[in-house]
Amino acid sequence: MSGNAVKLDLRIMSVFERHPRIFDEWDALPAEGVLQIINDHDPKPLHYQLEGEFKGKFAWDYVEKGPKDWVVNITKLRPYEAKGEELRAKVAAALSNVRPHLQADGGDVELVEIDEARMLVKVKLVGACNGCPSAAMTLKSGVEHTIKKFAPEIKGVEAVTVNR
Repeated sequence: MSGNAVKLDLRIMSVFERHPRIFDEWDALPAEGVLQIINDHDPKPLHYQLEGEFKGKFAWDYVEKGPKDWVVNITKLRPYEAKGEELRAKVAAALSNVRPHLQADGGDVELVEIDEARMLVKVKLVGACNGCPSAAMTLKSGVEHTIKKFAPEIKGVEAVTVNR
């Protein structure tokens, strides 16, 4: 295993702490990192859970298949990163998804630019959103969350000020 590897011996953990620990380690794992789990049974239920939540984002390789120990290497695959017009289309789709919620309260959001070098999206909050006390929360919980859902390669979203 490489330097980007984490080894978890599930046999020594209580049943209740196994999956939370696995997912904490998975979240912290860099792209192309390996999470090796050692278990006392075939961890197929974990495979199904990963498939449901991270389809296409991992590789599952048995190192040992019982009967006493089951060892699996789970590799976090490097995500595909859209660029140019493809990335712009993903961000636009995200903004179209969040826009009706903002417009219902008299606000809106406009795309200013996408900094592809930093994978940062800059937006303007307009209408009732501009200067609203909840604007920072709207930006993070609404706009940024939705953009990252549509375009996971985006690292962050910043609001730019509107000149009046």
